[in-house]
Amino acid sequence: MSGDTPPDLDAELDTALDPARRAVLREVASHLVPAAHGMPAAGDVVDDRSLAFVLRARPDLVEALRAALRPELGDDPGTRLAALAADESESAAALQLAVVAGYYTDAAVRAAIGYPGQVAKPMTAFDYPAYIEECLIDRVLERGPIWRDPDRAAAPVTGEGG
Repeated sequence: MSGDTPPDLDAELDTALDPARRAVLREVASHLVPAAHGMPAAGDVVDDRSLAFVLRARPDLVEALRAALRPELGDDPGTRLAALAADESESAAALQLAVVAGYYTDAAVRAAIGYPGQVAKPMTAFDYPAYIEECLIDRVLERGPIWRDPDRAAAPVTGEGG
């Protein structure tokens, strides 16, 4: 744990992921997002602070993340990821999400890609987006809701239940 990590964060992370699992996470993170083109490796960026931020926002990831980082999967990140992808897609997804979310919460990473974060864009009542002024969504609104139900045939499902 880094010296500037608050003590309550230490306890919180120790409860969620032990130090050995956090070390494995950093190895896997560097495998998933290696340093390239002036960008840091995820293993250098995903620290205890960013991991705690991710797990506070998504506490539902903790159990799957623990499973993905268990010692029985070995030391090689590529082998670990392949085993998870083949047999434990939920754990693989949790691991990937934790790495990517931790990576992109880093201020230096966001600055390097030119992303300032979410920015409020105020609108006045008289400003309309171009897609409304140009009637680009009128056909969609007239048609009504439509989506594909993945559990059924490939036929579209309309808002009328059909």
